[in-house]
Amino acid sequence: MSVQGLVTLYKGMIEMVRKLSIEKETAFFEYHSRIVFGVLKREGIKRTHPDYDDFVQQGLLKLVEAYESFPEDPEEEAFIYPFGGFAFKKIQWHIKDLRRKEYRLSSNELPWPDLMQENYPDRQSQFENECLIMDLFKEMLVYLTKKEQLYLIDAVIHRLTVTEIAKKYQVSRKTIYQWRKSIIVKLDPFLVQLKAAR
Repeated sequence: MSVQGLVTLYKGMIEMVRKLSIEKETAFFEYHSRIVFGVLKREGIKRTHPDYDDFVQQGLLKLVEAYESFPEDPEEEAFIYPFGGFAFKKIQWHIKDLRRKEYRLSSNELPWPDLMQENYPDRQSQFENECLIMDLFKEMLVYLTKKEQLYLIDAVIHRLTVTEIAKKYQVSRKTIYQWRKSIIVKLDPFLVQLKAAR
């Protein structure tokens, strides 16, 4: 075969490859996206599955790939149903492959032995909790007056009693209780976050 013949053959092959145009995209997905959801239903992947959205996206990509590689024109009336079957199988095989890979990866992961859990407990969560509480504490101080900030720091960080705080700032205990009452009112919105952090 001559070089000119190969060029002509190559151009013909390029013209055979179908691309989903932007103009047809919306109508195509409105009509054919149900194939993806049918595959997911057949494979038992429910909306509650943690990777459901990823599977939908992968299915839609394979749907476009099926459109581009289908041997006939899927927009012709005679080939609409054969295209549906072709796309269904192509998407189904891809989803099965993804699930097999996911299973293979998860089956190779071994849990920590019980002995390791007992000897090396996870201390990071306690550290993280303390960091979160300190960050929340800093956010709270912004809403308080200077005196209320001093009271809160002494009460929470230094763990001083009401009497000790009153002596430190040379005020009555009644004044300290008033500061405390004002703090409780101002920081009420933070109560939910504090309970969650504990």
